[in-house]
Amino acid sequence: MSADRLQGIYAYLSVVFRAAILIFQSLVAGGVVFLAVALKAQSGSDFISEVETAKARCIRLLRISALLLAVSHAGYLFINCSVLIGSEDLSLSDIFGANFVIAAFIGIGSAWIIAQFALFFQRRIWPLIMLTILALSSSVMTNHASARMDGRIWLVPVTALHVAAAAAWIGGLPYLWTAVAAARAEIASSFAKRFSYIATASVAILAASGFAATLKYVDSAAGIYGTSYGVMLGAKVFLFAMLLLLGAVNHEAIRKLPAINLVPRLKRCVEAEIMIGITALLAAASLTSQPPAVDLKNDRASLSAIFERLRPTWPRLKTPDLKDISPATRHLSDKAGIVGTSSGEPAIGTAIATPNTPADIAWSEYNHNWVGLMILAIGVLALLSRSTNMRLARHWPLIFLVLAVFIFVRADPENWPLGPNGFWESFDQIEVVQHRAAALMVVAFALFEWRVQKQRTRSPIAPLIFPAVCILGGALLLTHTHALQNSKDQVLAELSHTPLALLAVVAGCMRWLELRLPRNEVWIPAKIWPVCFMLIGALLLTYKEG
Repeated sequence: MSADRLQGIYAYLSVVFRAAILIFQSLVAGGVVFLAVALKAQSGSDFISEVETAKARCIRLLRISALLLAVSHAGYLFINCSVLIGSEDLSLSDIFGANFVIAAFIGIGSAWIIAQFALFFQRRIWPLIMLTILALSSSVMTNHASARMDGRIWLVPVTALHVAAAAAWIGGLPYLWTAVAAARAEIASSFAKRFSYIATASVAILAASGFAATLKYVDSAAGIYGTSYGVMLGAKVFLFAMLLLLGAVNHEAIRKLPAINLVPRLKRCVEAEIMIGITALLAAASLTSQPPAVDLKNDRASLSAIFERLRPTWPRLKTPDLKDISPATRHLSDKAGIVGTSSGEPAIGTAIATPNTPADIAWSEYNHNWVGLMILAIGVLALLSRSTNMRLARHWPLIFLVLAVFIFVRADPENWPLGPNGFWESFDQIEVVQHRAAALMVVAFALFEWRVQKQRTRSPIAPLIFPAVCILGGALLLTHTHALQNSKDQVLAELSHTPLALLAVVAGCMRWLELRLPRNEVWIPAKIWPVCFMLIGALLLTYKEG
């Protein structure tokens, strides 16, 4: 991929690689803490054997996570260097001593050593702990705390504690699941009890350090609702609250239920916690890619603008004429005679951009409103299929097929099949890639879930496709970017999109629990996820941009 195209999607790739680094470093740190605290040998030869089995599986997961962390650091380093070299005419020697380069090499080196030598360090955990601290420090080096001139002396350790606590808790969850699955009920219960101590300490540190950092990065209530940083911070807090709720349910179960009844339920709830935790890390990656709210005092969305954008109005159900849509940006550039690069693309920063016209806004609102109508119908029919004997309601997944075709055709009028840009030509635009990926995921919704509702599949994996794609779609929407700058329009767009993403994650987790929990415990999640779809539909049905 040329540097010119890479520049166009840099903001999104930066979030993706940053998220991958946060996820895999959390898995590495969480694994090391879990090995050090939760996997202690019990008395009795049988127990020792099971602990060793669980430890072997956890070490395997740790090594894979460390390798993927090294790859993520390398990918992040590559795109940063490629963009700087392509846009600023710098050489490798010019950027070799930059902070992000040093941090990447520290991350790659420590992760690679952990992956190679974890087996040798399993008896002596301290070398792994020191290497993990080194890996976490590479992330802190490129965080907001290290970049600030004021307050750095206390912000850096507070941020380090925050990152380490999140890693120990969220990153330890997959190891808890792995260990519990490898042992009998009695020993698995002891793993869970020890991990609950890790989680409790991590929650306390997370809350305290997060509050302290927020006081520095957010100067007022307007910084929360009026900036992209504040919106993403709110999303992160919401996901943190969901994790706390599920964690509290697990903690109560560990305290009260006998081991034989605890383990199956614990595994199912931990699966939901893992998915929410990964989504929270994606939100954290988006947060670190935004300038802190305290640095954006003059370009905030006002309460009146937010109210005007979010207040319910009658949906736009009539499409504007395609000829009224603004001409494609690429073809305006060609018409203006902009000189391209050797790859045929306009030079960086030279493409002609036109502001959205009333017809452009009407086109987007029409799309969102009709999608909302379809999602609302899905939610209503799904709820009816669980509350009544209405057989027709069971076919609600087929509405997703209509939705997929609608997204594919209508989402990007500049591109094929409606616009002048060819099918493959338009893939250098990240929003187009996101929209087409969304259409494919919606098709997966329809095909898999309809077969599940009709009981035409015996695969244990097929029913899980629907909730998994719900969660993935919500997570991707959290990283969806509409502009490279923190403009008021971007904030207003994120204020309308972020609740949709969070509701999708909640819906996916509740559907997952409905499928995985025992039959007598699923009535609450079975009612919650259709309501989430109805709320998503209602929000989209009243969506507007003007």
